[in-house]
Amino acid sequence: MQIRAVRDVKVLLPGEEPDDLPRWEKAPRAGEAVSEVVITGDTWARATLEDISVTRSWLTDADLSGLTLTSARLDRCVLTSCSLVGAHLDTVAVKDVIFENCRLDYATLHQIKATGPVAFVGCSLTETALSACALPTAAFDGCKFTGLAIESCDLRGTDLRGNDLSGLASATALRGAILGDSQLPALTQLFLDELAITVALESP
Repeated sequence: MQIRAVRDVKVLLPGEEPDDLPRWEKAPRAGEAVSEVVITGDTWARATLEDISVTRSWLTDADLSGLTLTSARLDRCVLTSCSLVGAHLDTVAVKDVIFENCRLDYATLHQIKATGPVAFVGCSLTETALSACALPTAAFDGCKFTGLAIESCDLRGTDLRGNDLSGLASATALRGAILGDSQLPALTQLFLDELAITVALESP
């Protein structure tokens, strides 16, 4: 078994290399299981997919922009250089999944539940909305958080070390997350901005 470590999170990889797997070149039907394939191109762009499962697969340079994915499961998948701009993911369970160099700008992620290790590496989450997500086994590393909005998420155990927090919309939304000491200045500024606190110099 091949494992990819992202900080303290260890993600189990699909197994077979992409070159050894067939390409999946259609949008799956409701309830369909997709396993041990490579997904690329724009077949899934702006598609509406419901109650599907994707396992032991690679999504490489795939255009998933505008995708609506509901009541789905991703298990042992690697998404590399994929576009999920404007995608809407609702009630999706993820386990042993890596998002690497993916664009999730303007995406809506609602009730995403990490049931196992999940890693976001070098991803862009500009103006992305996370709501009611549970990410206790997730790690974000080198991601862009400009305008990222987090609402009612359970981030206890979520590793946010190695990311620029200055673009976040809220500091209190990070309750329970793991941060590095180098992020404390940005966290402090977030609190000051969120609470509208003015720090004035005191006279000697």
